[in-house]
Amino acid sequence: MSEPSSRNSPAPSSADVPQWINDLVPIAARARALLRATAPALPVAVTAVLLLPQLVPFPTPWVATACMALGGFLALRHGGPAVPAAGVSTIGGSASGQRAAPGASAAVGAGPQAAAGTSAATAVGELCPGGRTGALLVVLDLLLSVTGLAAWAGLALAGTEQTLLVAATAAAVGLAVGVGLLAVMELVGRRSTVMVAALAAVALVAAAAAAYGLTLIAPSWWLVLALAVGVDAVGAIALRAGVRNDRRSPQPADAA
Repeated sequence: MSEPSSRNSPAPSSADVPQWINDLVPIAARARALLRATAPALPVAVTAVLLLPQLVPFPTPWVATACMALGGFLALRHGGPAVPAAGVSTIGGSASGQRAAPGASAAVGAGPQAAAGTSAATAVGELCPGGRTGALLVVLDLLLSVTGLAAWAGLALAGTEQTLLVAATAAAVGLAVGVGLLAVMELVGRRSTVMVAALAAVALVAAAAAAYGLTLIAPSWWLVLALAVGVDAVGAIALRAGVRNDRRSPQPADAA
């Protein structure tokens, strides 16, 4: 009897990986780079929400202001259409926009298999349309969640009533400010110094109004639920606008 031939099964190539996984790799890389870039801001916000409840008699508006400052800073610092240099974004992978045509990789590769591998490798290194905005939305959610947990601890140490509700309200308000600013920047479709300064002024007024409003009305879970639903809706709008901006050809930055 002839022994059966034992052949090793071929290892899966990058071309066999589902495209949605290839799309997630550069998004995760950009989110990781954003976390590194915003690392100094998180300790400041966490320290503020831990100390403010110990220093002021009514900490709710102050804790909410710290969360709004963090959300607004992240959106204004990293939100809006990127202006890539030499086709590569400054954070996390290649610039979004038109992907390489399938025929372009075939011209370089040596045969169909090489062309497929090159095309898959190119796709892994690119942000899909909307990936830039989606990564920032994830980072906003993550950092505001961490800040909300720190606020919960600070309020509990201060003996504040309804600590979990107050912390959740502060984190939700901060997330609403960040996502709202991001949506406006994506809908405008361009980024300039004048626009960022104007949005910063608007955010400052909105934060002051929100902080004052929290001194007049008691936080409730209905308010947290309304903010969460509103953030999801505005985030979806920002993501759709980000997809539109990424599919357009990069425009030169304004001189302002």
